[in-house]
Amino acid sequence: MNARVSTVRDLGSEAVARELCPTVFASLRRSDQRRKAEQYVLGLLTVPGRKSIRKIAARTRGDADDHPSTAAVEQSLQHFVSCSTWPWSDVRAALARHMESALRPTAWVVRPLVIPKAGSHSVGVARRALPGLGSPVNCQEAHGLWLANEVASTPVNWRLRIPVEWLDSPTRRREGGIPDDEPRLTPDGAAANTALEVAAGWGLTRRPIVLDLSPDGAAGAAPEGASTAAVTVLSAAGLPFVVRIGADTDVGTPADIALSGYRRRTVAAHHVMSAVHRLRRAVEWTDPASGLVRTSLVAKVPVNLTGGAVRRTGVGERPLVLVGEWDKAGGRPSRFWLTDLVDAPSGVLLRLTKLTRRVDRDLVDITDEVGVRDFEGRTYPGWHRHTTLTSVAHAVRLLATAHALHPAAAARVPLRLPATAALRTG
Repeated sequence: MNARVSTVRDLGSEAVARELCPTVFASLRRSDQRRKAEQYVLGLLTVPGRKSIRKIAARTRGDADDHPSTAAVEQSLQHFVSCSTWPWSDVRAALARHMESALRPTAWVVRPLVIPKAGSHSVGVARRALPGLGSPVNCQEAHGLWLANEVASTPVNWRLRIPVEWLDSPTRRREGGIPDDEPRLTPDGAAANTALEVAAGWGLTRRPIVLDLSPDGAAGAAPEGASTAAVTVLSAAGLPFVVRIGADTDVGTPADIALSGYRRRTVAAHHVMSAVHRLRRAVEWTDPASGLVRTSLVAKVPVNLTGGAVRRTGVGERPLVLVGEWDKAGGRPSRFWLTDLVDAPSGVLLRLTKLTRRVDRDLVDITDEVGVRDFEGRTYPGWHRHTTLTSVAHAVRLLATAHALHPAAAARVPLRLPATAALRTG
C-alpha cells in the first residue's frame, strides 16, 4: 500500500476512533483511564510493524501537550494494560452491542487463535501438539467470538485457555495473575464458553453459533470427536449452533433412516454421508477469501448424539442434522457439521459454515495488523485487556473502511453495513 493511501486510511481511522471510544469505554470510571484506552487504540492503529507498548508510547508522547518522556508514557500505558483494575468484559459487551447494530450479523463465529511464543513466561504458554500444525508449537491458545455476516466480521470476546501445568502451579498462578476460579477446559469447552459468556448477559440478539476448531476453515478436519462436547454444552444452554465435527465422530441415526449396508444405529459421520450421497445437491456460495462464486455438493440427514454425557444432559433427545460437504463429486465429504437448525435449507447451512472464511480473512487483514498477537506482558489480566483493545481497533478500522467506501451516506445516516442477502435463500 502506498504512503498516501495509508495516511488517508489512518486519518479516517483516527476520526472514527475518537467517535467510537467514548461509547465503548464509558464503563471506565476515571477520565485518565478513558484517555489511555483511546491512546492505546490509536497507537494500535497507527504505529508500524509490531505493536509494542514502547512504540505506542512514542506515538502518544508526540501527541501530548505537556511533552512527557517516552519512558513515563510507556510506564503509564504498561500499568494501564497489565496492572489496572478496569473490567474488560464491560468494554467487550459495549463494543459488541455497538457492532451488532452496525453489522447486523447473521452468526456468531468461534475460531481458535494460536499465538507462537519464544519463551516460557507468557501466561498460559505451553508446548502443544495442535491439529493441522505438524510438530508441537510453543504457544498460547485462545478462542475468539466474532460477529459476522458475509461481507464483514469483528471480534468481540476472547478466551485464553490455561493449560493444566499452569493451573496446578501456585507460583505460576500468582505471577500470571490467573483467577482462582479459572476452570480446566478442553479446547471444546473453551470455545463453547467463549459463546456462553456473550449469551449470558451482554444484551445481544442470539444468532446461530458457528464453531470450527480446525486451524483452517477451508481445509483439514477437526480432531476426532473434538466438537461433540461443544455440541453438548451449547445445546444444554439452548443456543442454536452449527458445529464442525470430525469424519470419525459417531452419531446416532433415527430408526426411520435406512442406511444401506449399516445395521447399527451408531455410525461414523463419514459412513452416514457415504450412505446418503444420492441426496446431495449443488449449492453456490461466494468465497469471502477470494470473492469468487464457488459450488459445493451438500447433503443433510437427521441424526442424534450418543454416549453417557449426552444422555445425562438430555441432548440426545433433541433433533439434530448432520451436514456433509463435498468439494468434488467423487470421494468422501470434505467437511462435516452438526446443527440443531433442522428446518434450515442446505444452502443456508452451507453459507453459515463459510462465515469461518470471512473471519479468517479479517483476522489476517485487520486483527493481526492491529496487533492481536503482539502483547509482550506476562499476565492474564494484561492479555485480556490487550485483546480487548485490539478488538476495538479492529472495529475502528472496519468502520473507517465502510465510511471511506460510502462517505456521502455515512455523513447522512449512522453506519449500516449491508446484511447478507445470500442467507435468505436456500
